[in-house]
Amino acid sequence: MRDRLLVAAWVLVLTACAFVLNTRHNQFPYFYHPDEPGKVAQIITGEWNFHHPMLLLSTTKVATGLLGTPLKEQAIVGVGRGVSAAFSAVSIAALALLAYFWRGWWASLPTGGALLFHHQIYELSHYMKEDTALLMGTSLTFLAAYVYWQRASLVLALAVGASCALATSGKYMGAMMLPLAVFVLLKGPGAKPRAHLPIFVGAFLAVMALVNAPILADFATFRSSFDHEVELVVRGQGGMTRSIPHAQYWNIFIDNTTPAIWVALLVFLVACWRRRTLPSSLEWVIIAFPFAFALALSVSPKSNDRYFLVATAIFTLLAGLAIVDIGRSPWLRRLRPQVAMTFAAALLVLCQLPSWMDYERAFQSDDTGDLVEWLRTKVPATAVITKDSRVLLPIPERKSHGARVGIIPQKVITKPLSNPEGKRVRYAADVGSLDELRAAGITHVAISQSDYGRFFLASLKPQSGEETDYNRRQRFYEELRARTDALVFERKRNTVIYLHPGIEVYQIAP
Repeated sequence: MRDRLLVAAWVLVLTACAFVLNTRHNQFPYFYHPDEPGKVAQIITGEWNFHHPMLLLSTTKVATGLLGTPLKEQAIVGVGRGVSAAFSAVSIAALALLAYFWRGWWASLPTGGALLFHHQIYELSHYMKEDTALLMGTSLTFLAAYVYWQRASLVLALAVGASCALATSGKYMGAMMLPLAVFVLLKGPGAKPRAHLPIFVGAFLAVMALVNAPILADFATFRSSFDHEVELVVRGQGGMTRSIPHAQYWNIFIDNTTPAIWVALLVFLVACWRRRTLPSSLEWVIIAFPFAFALALSVSPKSNDRYFLVATAIFTLLAGLAIVDIGRSPWLRRLRPQVAMTFAAALLVLCQLPSWMDYERAFQSDDTGDLVEWLRTKVPATAVITKDSRVLLPIPERKSHGARVGIIPQKVITKPLSNPEGKRVRYAADVGSLDELRAAGITHVAISQSDYGRFFLASLKPQSGEETDYNRRQRFYEELRARTDALVFERKRNTVIYLHPGIEVYQIAP
């Protein structure tokens, strides 16, 4: 009983600390992240696009109602970011609890600490996005499946089904947890498929229906959106693609881990291979999961750092489990096991702090705000500006932008000179050539590395049929950026790219 109370206290404290920590500095404008305005609009209008399953949006909708949140963009995004942080807090607690059931306190404590101060979890908890919803669903599924494997029961079969439903409701790829769950219910020690499978299926369907009820009411829109998402995964997006398989996620793995994690993973894998009592079948599945997940991501041309979050968390879990192996290591036989494990656990957690602090600091500054202030105080009101889409200057068509970052006196042009009544363009290169911009009276060009950078990445290439536009845009940015004497404002691209997208302003005319 005492140990159970200690475990419960540890989980509650860890969850609370993670939520408090991951909601720090999340008040930046809702439109800084390109996907958040669309999600906020869905909450306000109730018109769902189903680009993702409904766990994030359904939970945010309920939370805004319970909290009496006004139907204003910034207020809603604040609730949505809080929901995302809550998902990550539950994920951290679930993985720490899984480490406890697997290898006890010496694994649970460093796992919880390393996840608590992991910069990628910290960053993605600040956005109203589905990544932490998927992480929560997968973490709970692994936890429920592991406990079921140890002591199968009807209640745990229900927990596995509900957790699988949450994973699938987080992002469509969460359905990958279903084969794992079925394997556990069929092959786990003590499993009773005839009795437990119906409970699993019932729980899965009930939670899916509860969370995703809007999909059932508008299945045609869901089908169209799902097909569109599949096409992006297969072909790439934004007119760009890359050769597959690619090594992009190897770099992402390095960026989101530390040397301490690399060493711990190596120790853990060698120990698993050499251990007289090998891990169970389920444990081998969990061990293999992040490697298989990374491999699966590498065969899609659509890539992003945030897609790797689930693998990052499980790699951190395995590193936490390795603390026990370090204590048993013959290389450290001169030390008492407790001393070796204490030192290794502290090192694992402390190595997370430098990168976490980088993100903590990054969320406290705002390059777009600096740009607006510079324009208001240093640039003549008669100046005319064109820009990339990630340079978030207030423009007449989007009054909410001005309300958040401050009105500027300069005119901002975001449509092609050849079609001033057309749609806003993403790239300044699509407004016109540099000669055409000067002839039209445009004096400044503001560009963002988050936009133009894709034209200078060796790993990216244009999709078939996009080569002409790709080459034209690349030449535009090459010519503009070669004029270093015309660079009048610069903020380097940095961690938290939505607050630090890499802004450069060039004065092309008096």
